[in-house]
Amino acid sequence: MKRLSFLFLFLTIAFSTLAGDYDFSGLQGLKGKNGDIWFEISGYDIYVTSQKGQLSDAKKIAELKKKYKIKNVQAEFSESQMEIPNKIFETQCPLEDNPDIKADAIYYLLQNAENELTIISFQTLNQRDLFLEQAFIKAFFDKTLENFISEDWTGESINFAGRTIRLGNACDWKNPHNFYCKGGQISWSEFSSADAAELDLEARIIANNRTSYSILANDDVDVLFEDIPTVAYRVVYKSKDDYYPLIVYYICQEVRGRYISCILSNYGYNRNDCGLSLLLQNFMSIPELPDWANNEFDVPEYEVLSEEEKEGLKSKQINIDISTGTLVPLGNLRHVYGLAPTINIFVGIPIRQKMTIDLGFFVGFPLHSQRFDFRYAGNTNKTKASTIPNLNLRYRYTDHLTGKWSYSLYAGGGFSSIITNLLKSVDEDGNETYHKVNAPVLLGGIQLTRKHWGYFVEYHHASYNLSKKVANDFGNSFLNIGLTYNFSY
Repeated sequence: MKRLSFLFLFLTIAFSTLAGDYDFSGLQGLKGKNGDIWFEISGYDIYVTSQKGQLSDAKKIAELKKKYKIKNVQAEFSESQMEIPNKIFETQCPLEDNPDIKADAIYYLLQNAENELTIISFQTLNQRDLFLEQAFIKAFFDKTLENFISEDWTGESINFAGRTIRLGNACDWKNPHNFYCKGGQISWSEFSSADAAELDLEARIIANNRTSYSILANDDVDVLFEDIPTVAYRVVYKSKDDYYPLIVYYICQEVRGRYISCILSNYGYNRNDCGLSLLLQNFMSIPELPDWANNEFDVPEYEVLSEEEKEGLKSKQINIDISTGTLVPLGNLRHVYGLAPTINIFVGIPIRQKMTIDLGFFVGFPLHSQRFDFRYAGNTNKTKASTIPNLNLRYRYTDHLTGKWSYSLYAGGGFSSIITNLLKSVDEDGNETYHKVNAPVLLGGIQLTRKHWGYFVEYHHASYNLSKKVANDFGNSFLNIGLTYNFSY
């Protein structure tokens, strides 16, 4: 720790003379509606946010560590040479889609006002640059980075390594220097040397070797990148979620005096498809198709996987949705039960790109039930709703929305039951069975997701009044609203 403090002291002295001259021309920042800001520069993903609190409040610091998932801390210290009171956490975090790869993550908690903390996190796959980190912090508080920050996440035009490209309003930013259009995506970072750019690209190739993908092909391809002859490393991935293979071009090149590490991707019909989406055509071309590529005059065939590749993908074809919500009865159903918390579990199998078939169930537990007439064997009894199980099959369509958000639209049907507290029978082992009302149900819903977490709202129409066990005006509609967590394997 003494050696680390001495290193910071040395860097701080050097920083005081060099920070003002740091070149931030390769920086891009995007501000969210809540005021949080995301930046990218030289392979660093930087996140800035503010919270009420004080560095001296241990409970608040523990709360922030939990909130921002600051785990497996390798070093925790304060740097007295910095002008702003601070606490620094150094850690490594596994990548979400590739836990075998760990990125360096550094969190600066800075007391910029009496009861306000600014949290600045730096994450990189490359070697840390302490000059960059402290120069960024100083420039941020000196408000000299404002010209690099935009609140517009739509990309009518972008600046790519000093060239402005106009693309219209059908595209948006997923992250700084990470741009998406229908059918294509590009991400890049700018460096001060060719070696740094090459090391960054190599790290990203390794990081993209995810457990959720199978690699169908990888080749070097001669391309023109920004009109410069370049060798691109081309990799074809097949995901559990995608009907088409994803074709990715990894490129490292000097462009207008900037050293660029760049990743371009689009979907293709098959592994030999060298067609480029409209977005990618703004940056690169393939003047001469490789011998193995699809002939541009042929009608391309869809990807056909070998038996071994199919087996490799089978183990990755399961999506799991676990959610909790609340049933909200509508119409006359409100006279049967009130709000009912739910537990929901759905298992999904992709059937083609962006489309999934889900099978699952949820169970509602009414907080307040009212008596209703239940007819059985010619008798009418008063009873209450005890639990509300539902079994559903649904068709889901998922697509990218904006930033890190995606959306799902789904519709389906199944069966809904209202299990009452009216005893029906008791078997020899003492197990009790209760009367219930069964009905077919139709449903439709929407889900908004950011990474694994999301929100959902869905409408159900269950035809309880078709049953002879309840009155015709019993009611049949309810909403299910809640939070969801999804993962796959």
